[in-house]
Amino acid sequence: MAALGAVFLLIGGVLTAVIALTFPELPSTYCTDVGYRGDPPGGFEYYSYAGLSMVYSPDGGVNRCDTPVVTYAIASVAVGCGVLGFERRGR
Repeated sequence: MAALGAVFLLIGGVLTAVIALTFPELPSTYCTDVGYRGDPPGGFEYYSYAGLSMVYSPDGGVNRCDTPVVTYAIASVAVGCGVLGFERRGR
C-alpha cells in the first residue's frame, strides 16, 4: 500500500516539475488563437476551474486556454498523501 502512495506522490511531483519548467506553455493545453497583431496587452491571467481544467490566459486575455494537467498534479499528490496517511494510521 505504501508503494502505491509513493507512486502517486512521484507522479504528482513529476507533473508539478513539468508545469514549473514549461509555464505558461503547459502540456495538454488547448488555446484559442484569435490572430492578434502586435504585443499582447498583459501577462498571465487566471480565470477559474471549468470541470477538471484550469482556465487561464497566458497573454493578458487575448487567448483563452484550458489545461487538465494542473488538476492531475493536485489529485496525484492528494491521493498519494491520503494513501500514505491511511497506511501509517493503520500501523
